[in-house]
Amino acid sequence: MPSPHLAENDADGLALMAYLGWLRRRWWILLLAAVLGLAGGLAVSQLQEARYTSTTSLLVRPLSSGSENNPNTKVNLDTEAQVVRSLVVAERAKDLMKIGTGGDELVKSVTVTVPPNSQILQVAYEATSPEEAQSGSHAFAQAYLDLRKATAQKALENETKALTQQIDQVKKQLNEVAGRIAAAPSNSPERQRAEADQNVLTNQLSGLNNRLSPLISADIDPGEIISDARLPDHPSSPNRTLNLASGMGAGLLLGIVLALVLDRLDNRVRRGRDISDRVGLPLLLELPARTPSLSVLPASHKISRELGRLRNVLLSAVPEPAQAGRGRQLLLCDGSAGTAAGFVAANLAAAYARTGAQVALITTKPDSALSSITGVAEGRHSLASVLRRDVPALKALAPVPGLGQLRVLVPGDLDAEVELPVAGLLEILHELTARFDHVLIETAQPTHAVEAQALGRYADAVIVVAETGRTRSVEITAALQQFEQVNAPVLGAVLAPRMPAAPAAARPTTPSNPATPAGPANPTNRPKPRPSPGPSAESTMVLPRMRPSGSGAPAKPATPGPASGTASSTPVKPPAPRKPSTPSNPMPVNGGGGTYRSRGDGDGRSYALESGEDLG
Repeated sequence: MPSPHLAENDADGLALMAYLGWLRRRWWILLLAAVLGLAGGLAVSQLQEARYTSTTSLLVRPLSSGSENNPNTKVNLDTEAQVVRSLVVAERAKDLMKIGTGGDELVKSVTVTVPPNSQILQVAYEATSPEEAQSGSHAFAQAYLDLRKATAQKALENETKALTQQIDQVKKQLNEVAGRIAAAPSNSPERQRAEADQNVLTNQLSGLNNRLSPLISADIDPGEIISDARLPDHPSSPNRTLNLASGMGAGLLLGIVLALVLDRLDNRVRRGRDISDRVGLPLLLELPARTPSLSVLPASHKISRELGRLRNVLLSAVPEPAQAGRGRQLLLCDGSAGTAAGFVAANLAAAYARTGAQVALITTKPDSALSSITGVAEGRHSLASVLRRDVPALKALAPVPGLGQLRVLVPGDLDAEVELPVAGLLEILHELTARFDHVLIETAQPTHAVEAQALGRYADAVIVVAETGRTRSVEITAALQQFEQVNAPVLGAVLAPRMPAAPAAARPTTPSNPATPAGPANPTNRPKPRPSPGPSAESTMVLPRMRPSGSGAPAKPATPGPASGTASSTPVKPPAPRKPSTPSNPMPVNGGGGTYRSRGDGDGRSYALESGEDLG
C-alpha cells in the first residue's frame, strides 16, 4: 500500500513514470503521426519542381587612384553584395545570357553570400536547368565586375580631365606672369611681385602634374573570378532529406499534441494516483500490472502477499461487529463491469482463510466468474436455490479445493433482469456471520445492482475494486455517491490489473425460449439432496467458530478439522446449526409478494419465504 511519505519523496519519479506511461499508451498515435508526416514530406518532394544551383566565387579588390592608392584598404562587401543584386547588374547579365527575361525576375534567382573574414563574394544562381544555372551565375559575376570596372574607369577619366583643365589654367597664368616680368624694369616692385607669382604658379603646376601622372598610368582592377560556375549534376531543391525530416518532426509534434489532448479527455484509471487525485478515495492497494491467471493464486505469489498485507490492515481498520460473536462483513463491489471484484474477493478470502479463520464468500452477480476462479463447480445448490428456500445457506456452501476454511456460495441461475430480494440476502448474511469469522460479498456496480447499495448499508466495510485501463473515474464517483446516500462505510479502493474476460462456462446463458423453463415444471418434484454420511474433501461441513467467553476474554479456538483435500480417519462431527433469529414480521423478498423467481423457474414456480421456516 502506498505511503504518503514515499509519494512526496518520489513525486518527480512518479511524474516521469506517468509521462512514460502516457507515451506507452499513445505510441500508436505518435507512430501514425510520424508516418503521415513522412508521407507529407515525400509528397511535397514529389510535387516540387526540380531546381539547380551554380555558384561563382569573386575576389573583390579595392579601387583607388592617385595619391589615395592604398593596398590595405578594405572593401565593404555587404554593400558590394547589394550591388550584385541590383537591376543595373541584372540588365548587364541579361545581355550576357541573351535571354528575354526581365532583370527584376532574374534578381529573384540570385543569392549572394559573404564568407566571414574574407574579400570574396559567392554569387549563386538558381534555375530549372543545369545549363541555365551555370550561365546565370557566371553572367551576374561578370556583369558585376564589368560594372565595377566601368564605374572606376569613368571616375578616373573625370579626375584626369579635371586635373588637365587645372594644369591648362595654371600654364595660362604663368604666361601672363612671364609677360609682366618682361615688361617691368629690373629691381622694380612690379617685377618682384610678378616673380613671386611666377614661383607660386610654378609650384602649383608641379603639384598638378604629380597628381596627373599616376592617373595616366593607373591600371583599374575591380577583382577577378577565382572559381567559375560549374555545371550542377544534381538538383539543389527539393531537398528530400530536409522535407522528410521536417515532415516527420511536424507529424510528431502534432501527434504529441493530439495524444496529450486525448489523454486529458480519457478518464480511465491508469494508476493508483488517478483514484486519489480525481476521486479523493483512499487507495488501499495497487496490485502489480500483470496477473498470471484468473484463479486463486498460491500463497507465495506476489499478489497473494500484497493481499495478505491488505488483510492485516483490514483486521485493524474494520471495526468489530456491534453484536458479539458475529463475523465481519466485507463488501467488494466492481468499479466497472468485469471480473476484478471477483478476483480480488476470492484471493482476499483465501488470505483470510490462510490465517485459520472461517471465511465465507458469496456473490450476487449473475455473471460472476467466482466459480471458475475458486474452482467450485456450479452444482444444484447456489444462491438462487437458497433464495427460493430449496436449501439452507450453510448447506449450499461449497468448499474451495485446498482451502478447507473457505466456503463459496455461487450465484447459480440468478436472473439479471430481476432485482434480488434484499431481505432474503440479509437473512442469509445473518446466518453466515453467525458461523463464520469473515463474510466477503462480491457485488456488481451499485449503479447497476440495487442490492449493492442496500447491502453496503449493513456491511462493516465497503471496498471499491477498480480495473486498470477499464474503470473510469466517473464510474467510481457514481458508486461513491450511491454508497454515500445510505451512509455505507466505504473504506477505500483497490486497483486491480487488467483482468481477462470470464470463461464461457462461468457466464450463465438465458434460454432462447423464456416460456420453456430450464428446470422441472413442478418444484415439489425436485429431488431433495441426501444427507452426507460424513465429512470429506468435498463436503459442505462448516467448522465451529470461536466464541467469546462470558467474562469477555476470548475463548480458545476449537481444533479445526482436516483441511480440504486431506482425509481423516476420525471424522469430526459438526455442531448442530442454530436457527437464525428472524424478525417478528416477515419481510418481503422480491417487491411486495415475498417470493423470488430465478431465471430457471417457469410460470407459477415460486417459493415463499415463511418467517418460521427453518434454514438449518
